[in-house]
Amino acid sequence: MHTDWQQFLESQGAHFEDVDGATGVAAFDGPPPCLQPELADLSPLGQLRIEGPEASRFFQGYATCDLSEVAPDRALPGALCSREGRTIATFRVWGAPDALTLRLHRDLIVPVRDLLARFIVFSKADLIEPGDSIVGLGLVGEGAEALVAEICGAAPQPGEVVVAGPVKAGPVAAGPAEEPVTAIRNRGDRARFEIWLPVEQAPELWRRLATRCRAVPWSRWAAHRIRAGYIELSPRTAGEYVPQALNLQANGLISFKKGCYLGQEVVARTQHLGKLKKRMYRFSIPDYQGSPPELGSPVTVSSAEGDKVGEVVAAACDEGRCELLAVVRIDLSEAPLFVGRHALAIEELPYEVPALRARA
Repeated sequence: MHTDWQQFLESQGAHFEDVDGATGVAAFDGPPPCLQPELADLSPLGQLRIEGPEASRFFQGYATCDLSEVAPDRALPGALCSREGRTIATFRVWGAPDALTLRLHRDLIVPVRDLLARFIVFSKADLIEPGDSIVGLGLVGEGAEALVAEICGAAPQPGEVVVAGPVKAGPVAAGPAEEPVTAIRNRGDRARFEIWLPVEQAPELWRRLATRCRAVPWSRWAAHRIRAGYIELSPRTAGEYVPQALNLQANGLISFKKGCYLGQEVVARTQHLGKLKKRMYRFSIPDYQGSPPELGSPVTVSSAEGDKVGEVVAAACDEGRCELLAVVRIDLSEAPLFVGRHALAIEELPYEVPALRARA
């Protein structure tokens, strides 16, 4: 997190905590006003850019999504796999064929960069890290769409990207025109938007929004994401699962029509042979107090002392309730399950997960 941005958030009453290896807002001082929409700092997320005449062609050989469908006004969710077919990052990608932007967990930027750097030397493309110079703000809930339209001129629909000029402080631009404001829309029943802009412009926009929004901690944003059934891989969950175990094929992160990519053989074999013992489910723990279970915490069957049948891959506490995503055995997904002493209540996912089918 940029030092200036952290100091500004502190002046707004923010307190910080570790979020899967990155710095995030734990809470804001004072009683939360009953305002909608909600405003969140997205510092646990960051960007990596791939630029050059062969940027899209290069990354097509590594991303699970089809880069031919990406454009400056269109974003796709995607993933990056290891050679063994394990998912090592999830991301959103948008931009022109010669200038791609990936949005992913901040602490996965260096591992992804290092992996791609081993091969990009053979292409006319470069890896660029904006680092702390770019800040993300999240808007979610009733009124969010109207505010995004006010800031950017239009609010993106699912899959769209809206790029606008710099945020202005009165009649004077607060940042360089070559760094525009970018808005994307996330999945879920509730409208969730991300606004990405230069760190120099972020305080002005935050002040403007804070008078009309409820400032919320990262855990609230993460809880919305969990309810949408989507996992944002972090260093603690990267490299453990094939994409289908994380429902990525049900969320449009995998193209089965594009050509080869890193790990594609394992991903395709899993899809067509239908051999998957575990997958991701959504759970909750009502009346929960304290910190959320650590990522990787075992999920046990029948009791806290029962056999391990899975592990937690995402968790966030939100207003006295814990929201979780866990990868568990498919045949025991409806059995009594526990994390520690806490019984899990299974929740519906807001999308269907089709059964894997063997090729005829």
